Formats: sequence, structure tokens, C-alpha cells
Amino acid sequence: MKGWYVPTRPDQPAGESTVWYASFWGFCAGYLNSRFNTGWCLSPEHSIGLHTGDWAVPKQLLVRAPKGGNKPTALLHGTSVFDVRCELPPPQELEQKQGLQVMKLGTALIACARAEYAARPATTRAALAMVADAADVLRGLLAGGHSKVAGRLAGAFRDIGRVELADEIVAAMRAAGYVIQETNPFEEAPAGVAARRSTSSRCGPSSATGRASPG
Repeated sequence: MKGWYVPTRPDQPAGESTVWYASFWGFCAGYLNSRFNTGWCLSPEHSIGLHTGDWAVPKQLLVRAPKGGNKPTALLHGTSVFDVRCELPPPQELEQKQGLQVMKLGTALIACARAEYAARPATTRAALAMVADAADVLRGLLAGGHSKVAGRLAGAFRDIGRVELADEIVAAMRAAGYVIQETNPFEEAPAGVAARRSTSSRCGPSSATGRASPG
């Protein structure tokens, strides 16, 4: 890429990928900051991965940016960055991990695709287990009216044995006037899902708000 260089040892064989994989995350942080300043963040799925300690280099890093180009930028050794033109969560819902701007865990869990539960069940369960209390997700669920996502998260928390947290989500959403249908995304996600990341430009979670009339 013009203007960007990766230093390597002069005795390193041509095509050796070790240096690239070792510098991938640092390069992406520098490149994205240079291109978008602070106007970007990793996708909810990649954010969840970093929260749970998964620093494996992906084939395609999915990034959200209001000034994104909705197209991939090819990098070395078959990797790429795909910047989706998309609004970002509020600044208070973002944080940094080693120079990378990610969604906070609760925000990422609300925004992640249902397919993620089938694609990476172990990572998703680990992320759910890291949620301190229901307030970490309820704030975003109530603010966005995400009744469908609330039902999915309640079912997911119940699946990993966090029954009280699941009950609290359901009770809080119903108290706010929303109709909640609890589902277990680990059971209902289609078998054999192969795609870990979607390059769709859809930005937000499916809200499908079901608001009930009082009484």
C-alpha cells in the first residue's frame, strides 16, 4: 500500500508471513486512525472477539465508519479491511484495546448478528459470561427499543445458566411496555453456518420493536 511499509529482516525468505501477522493489529490501528481519525470502530463481532481475548488475525477485518467506502482494501497474505459506511454508537459506548476502537461488550452483544451464535458459540458464550449485570445491556436495549434482541439475549443468558440476569432483562423490557418472546439463539441458529463475518452494509441489530398498549 502506497505510503505504508512493513519492515522485515533482510535474510527472511520471500513471502514469509510471520512479520505481517505479528504486526497486523498495530498496522490496522495506525491505518484506520490515519484514514478516519476517530470516526471508526470494529464490527460488533470483532469487538466481541477482542473482549474475549481472541487476537487471531481474520481474513477480513470488518470496520464501521460514517465515511467508509463500502468496499474491501486488500492487504498482505490474503487479508483485507472492509469499511462499511455506517453510523457509530455514541462515544460512551466505545473503548480502545491496544489502539483499536471497539464497541463496549454490552453494545457489541446487542448489535452482533444472530449467525454469530452458531459461527462461534464458545466465544459468544464467553462474552455473555463476562457481562457484569443486566444494566450493561438493558441501557442499550431500552434506548433502542430492541425487543427482539432482548428476547434473544435473555435466551442466550439462560442457556449459559445466568437465569437471574435473563429474568431481569425480560422483566425490565416488559415493564417498559415491550412484548418479549424469549428465544435461544444457540438452539435455533441454523446448523453448519460457515461464515464468521458478514460484509453486509446493514449496521444495526434487528429491532422489530413490539410495543404493547398499556392495560
